[in-house]
Amino acid sequence: MKKLKLISTILLVASSTVSFNLSAEIYTWTDKDGKVHFSDKPINDEKVTTIKPKENNNISNSVSNNSQWQQDYNKSKQAKAEQQQKDAKQVQKNKNYCNQLKSELAVYEQGGRLYLMSPDGERIYQSEQQLTAQKKKFTKLIKKSCR
Repeated sequence: MKKLKLISTILLVASSTVSFNLSAEIYTWTDKDGKVHFSDKPINDEKVTTIKPKENNNISNSVSNNSQWQQDYNKSKQAKAEQQQKDAKQVQKNKNYCNQLKSELAVYEQGGRLYLMSPDGERIYQSEQQLTAQKKKFTKLIKKSCR
C-alpha cells in the first residue's frame, strides 16, 4: 500500500512538472559571433527576444453528441446491432428447424410400424414404400437446410 502511495505521489509531481514546462516561454538571442541560441531561460548579458509558441490549431474539436458525424455513427451502430439480432434469431430458427427434421428422420429410421391419424381418428399404418419415401424426404431436407 505504501508503494502505491509513493508511486501515485511521484506521478502527480511529475505530471505537474511536465504541465509547467509546457507553458514555458522560449528565449532566443544572438551572441557576438553571430550564432543564434534558443533556451527556456533568459540570459541577462545578451539582447533576448521572447518567442511565443503558436497555438496548435490542428487539434480537432471534441465531438458533441448532436454533431452530424456522431448521429450518423450512432445510427450505423444501432442498425448493425439490429441486424446482428435479426441474424441471430434466424440462425436459431434454422437450428430449431434442423433439429426437428433430424428428430423426424430418427423416428422413421427406428423402424417398426408407424401410422398417421385420419381426420376421423383412425390409425392409418404406413407401408414400407411410404416409410422409405419419408426417410428420403427428410434426408433431402436435412441436406438442404442443415449445413
